[in-house]
Amino acid sequence: MASSFSIRQRPSRTAVLYLVCFSLPFFPVRGSAQSSSVNPTALTGPYSVQKDENGKYWFVDSAGRRFLSLGINNINAEPFRPRPNTQYYNPVPTLFKGDFNAWKQEVLQLLRDHRFTTIGAWSDGRLYDGPIPGTICLYVAAHGSDRCLDALRPDFEKRVRQNIQTVLDRYPHRNNLLGVFLDNEMPWYGHAPWGEIPNSTLLEAALALPKEDAAHQAAVKFLQQRYTSAENLSQTWGKPLDSWDNLTADYARSCLSPAAHQDRQAFIGYAADAFFRISTQIVRQMMPGVLILGTRFAAYAPQPVIEACGRYCDVISFNDYRAAPAADPDMIARYWIWGGQKPLLITEYSWRAEENTSGNPNTGGAGAVVKTQAQRAENYQKYVEDLLSYSIVIGAHWFEFADQSPQGRFDGENSNYGIVDIYHRQYTELLAAMKQTNTRIAEIHAKSPKTAPTELPKPKKVRLEIAQRPERPPFINLLHAEPLKNPELFQAPDASIRLEALAQNQGVQVLLETGCDWGCGLLLFGPKDAKRAQGLDFASDLDGYSAVELDAEIPQALAFQCFIDEAGVDRPDAASYDTRAGDDAESFIFPLIHGSGTRKIYRLNLTELEPRTAWGNQKGAGRVDLFALKGIGLYFPGSQGSHTVKLYALKLVR
Repeated sequence: MASSFSIRQRPSRTAVLYLVCFSLPFFPVRGSAQSSSVNPTALTGPYSVQKDENGKYWFVDSAGRRFLSLGINNINAEPFRPRPNTQYYNPVPTLFKGDFNAWKQEVLQLLRDHRFTTIGAWSDGRLYDGPIPGTICLYVAAHGSDRCLDALRPDFEKRVRQNIQTVLDRYPHRNNLLGVFLDNEMPWYGHAPWGEIPNSTLLEAALALPKEDAAHQAAVKFLQQRYTSAENLSQTWGKPLDSWDNLTADYARSCLSPAAHQDRQAFIGYAADAFFRISTQIVRQMMPGVLILGTRFAAYAPQPVIEACGRYCDVISFNDYRAAPAADPDMIARYWIWGGQKPLLITEYSWRAEENTSGNPNTGGAGAVVKTQAQRAENYQKYVEDLLSYSIVIGAHWFEFADQSPQGRFDGENSNYGIVDIYHRQYTELLAAMKQTNTRIAEIHAKSPKTAPTELPKPKKVRLEIAQRPERPPFINLLHAEPLKNPELFQAPDASIRLEALAQNQGVQVLLETGCDWGCGLLLFGPKDAKRAQGLDFASDLDGYSAVELDAEIPQALAFQCFIDEAGVDRPDAASYDTRAGDDAESFIFPLIHGSGTRKIYRLNLTELEPRTAWGNQKGAGRVDLFALKGIGLYFPGSQGSHTVKLYALKLVR
């Protein structure tokens, strides 16, 4: 999606917001495992997590040896649900003449030779009887798209026991488990595992369920306990509600007040606490002594969920696909502090290369694409060494063992993730870097001066440095000036926006359908006479002004925000930014405004701008670079229905 607005999504995915939730019988969106039936047994785990005398966290085995969990995910001799007429990794029938054990021994030796210490999730259960400890993803709430709410339903405990046993039956060897994951990339944001949409959360997901669903009833009861009546809730949330019977998901989505947001967060915490409290209690009963390694969050998760995970799990785990091969200190600080100071495990990360021997086009899948295998090797070394230099990070699991089918695996992903290609040929440059890094990583971890974060990242304060430009006119109207480019329109998959000229060239009429996703908007570029001499073709110098004036007729029921994009703006996880115009590719946004229902001039002083966390370079200086702008835009959040906005002027003024 080429636009000036983006919801934070799974790192390095394309800017299209994926809302598909896969419902699989056992396997997750990523990976697979071999099926085998065994009798249930009670287990006592041989591993623990400890902090040493220098404040460093480690996994520790039963003999007291400290180690870091360096793993590979999805080590399987054959693919999960291969699509017809595709090529894929399946070496046992050919290269190993049908001898699975020969393949198994070669793979285990490969892992040992390259100093890997863990068999990652979704690997073949027959690998787990060797000297390398393994991990299992239990899927305690199965695979439903609403499983984050399942703990609010009757008989959740019974279903958790059944789901755990279903998974364990597929792993015949379980005496050398490093630990278990409760799930992978659960949709804690309500609509998806990643990408916060402020008015499409777990609360709206619960209210969208049938009224007879216990999770729907729990959401209504939760709000009834916070408010004495529907009228009291409506007054606080800022929208009329005459009866609890009319408390619907659409109603909740239409409420954008701070109080509504606080109640959403409280409900998320309520649902998350029930999930982690009940599921971990049952895991500890069924698998005493085994470490519970969290739920493999998809990068970020809502704060109340991280807090709940930290209360009940031994380790907090998250997947982290990033373009730059370096850990994010802000992310680590948030997980550590919000999670109650539990050690961290990164459970998916990877880079793909255009240069590969499987023929992978890399058009489907998470993570950045680099040019060569040498770059994959370099990124592994830099990222793992930086990540494990943190005293509180105790492991990292690479995704994955073998390349995906170049024609697409079961869900279409077709990427060069493997340490071997689909013909079982090793990527020697990558493996050499892995061995070199893995061999010395424990020493790096032990000797690193990095200590545990003691405070959360401080909110950035916007710096406004307005140049004295007395030669400039008192205002510039971006709507009527001859622009460097036509307006840029952007919308979620279920939204739409189009422009129509008003009579006598008075302005434009904006026809929008906000949908139920993140919404839609438009951006106006600077005028041709303000074009920068360097940088992108649309970079404009609009310095010297101190406020934005919006002359518009905006319906009373419609909330919106105005934002400013610098010239090099791009996704928050972009590998690099085009800063030739002199900016640092940031985006800034004004607080939410509700339309007046009549024609009005909204004056927004630039001192009111805030950093925009959903778009732009998050590592910028926090300075509004008016001398190198892309433009000024309007954003209309989703779930507000269809509206018509009449826009008469959008000015920068002194």
